Amino acid sequence: MRKRFFALKLAAATILSLAGTASADTVLNFTQTFPGSGSINTALFNTNMQQPTGSGVIQSFVRIGEAPSAEVQGYNTDARPLQFNENTSATFTHSLNRDTLQSTVINGVSYYQFLLDINQNNSQVPEMYLSLNELQIFQGNSGSLTNATVNGTTGLLSFGANATLVYDMDGADDSNPNTSSRIDLNYDFNSGSGSGDMYAYIPTALFTGPNKWIYLYSKFGADPYGNNDGYEEWAAVTGPNSPPPPVVPLPLAAWGGMALCGFVGASKLRKRSQLD
Repeated sequence: MRKRFFALKLAAATILSLAGTASADTVLNFTQTFPGSGSINTALFNTNMQQPTGSGVIQSFVRIGEAPSAEVQGYNTDARPLQFNENTSATFTHSLNRDTLQSTVINGVSYYQFLLDINQNNSQVPEMYLSLNELQIFQGNSGSLTNATVNGTTGLLSFGANATLVYDMDGADDSNPNTSSRIDLNYDFNSGSGSGDMYAYIPTALFTGPNKWIYLYSKFGADPYGNNDGYEEWAAVTGPNSPPPPVVPLPLAAWGGMALCGFVGASKLRKRSQLD
């Protein structure tokens, strides 16, 4: 999986270099042109070029809902029972620690990368389209937070004092329900479940403070394109961020011991040569 992500980093760096920063009430239409890219409130988004890998190969940390619910939502956690339309299996819905995330640099800015895989009926337009209406990311003090409150006007979640908001796709305008950002996706651009449909790049500079448990909340199908088929799932690019450890020079005592061993070995060889 890491090899596929590495290849996509290079492609994303080229595509996203053309993306401009958009206002908080932006609509990114990825239904007509592939690949597509754009930016909403400092985050970058692009429809990726990943090849089909088969259902279950993507290592999701949250899997959300299925038809017949046109509107589905959820977030990752180890807590049970779950609050919204999340898959109950701990394999597909579980906690995510910030220390496991691998960053990448695009145009001098460091980002964490999240991969979205959607499922829709691809028989005809617009059934193959799906709207991402909410994307919110939090840092919590535990991997088992639950029972978030939802603002009925703005849709913003809150875990109270247990988590802080890191990123909101609606940004500063979230207090105004008429200025909501969204991303419209086309399931037909990628082949089947497990192939991936979009990357979200969130600046690592937003992830500050001691809380290391990452919560990603998303909502699909509110307007205009509803969910009509299988689940949606998010995966994260994970791996080491630090360079390999430096080579530590051996202490003088070790060098002395090695020299002594070499001297003894050389003496034995000379004696054997004389006997021969």
